[in-house]
Amino acid sequence: MAYILKYYISKDINWGDSNMSISGLKKIIVISILAVMIVPSISFAFGSWNQETTARELCFLYTLSKDWQQTLDIARNPSQYSEENPILGSHPDKNDVNIYFASCAATHALVAYILPPDYSKLWQLTWIGIQSNVTHNNDKNGLDQNMEIDYHVKFSIPF
Repeated sequence: MAYILKYYISKDINWGDSNMSISGLKKIIVISILAVMIVPSISFAFGSWNQETTARELCFLYTLSKDWQQTLDIARNPSQYSEENPILGSHPDKNDVNIYFASCAATHALVAYILPPDYSKLWQLTWIGIQSNVTHNNDKNGLDQNMEIDYHVKFSIPF
């Protein structure tokens, strides 16, 4: 596993490039997944997911999906807007945006699942705050999305 990690880290990723290739994003995804797998001290927390964790993850996914839509608007209008995320670059391709945000959603949920409950809560709340701030700043810069999501969550609590 160390060889695989070393191989992907040794490949060049130009962080300042405004058009990061899909292969560059795939490298980031692989490094993220390997980093999560390498930390064995937190593996005891598997199975600690509960309804509160689910509710926080839904809040995070809401803010992430709003940011995702706003970033796709940036990608569709490169002459009008520029992206501030250094991983995506100032004028990302729509495919890069989709790969990046899908990997963020999966990695975030995986980390929340692996961490012990207290750390998982801190992880989720921190990223909800960060994403809320990002989307608020995007709104102020003219990327307001008036996003509406219709969802139904059904919980069953055995007593």
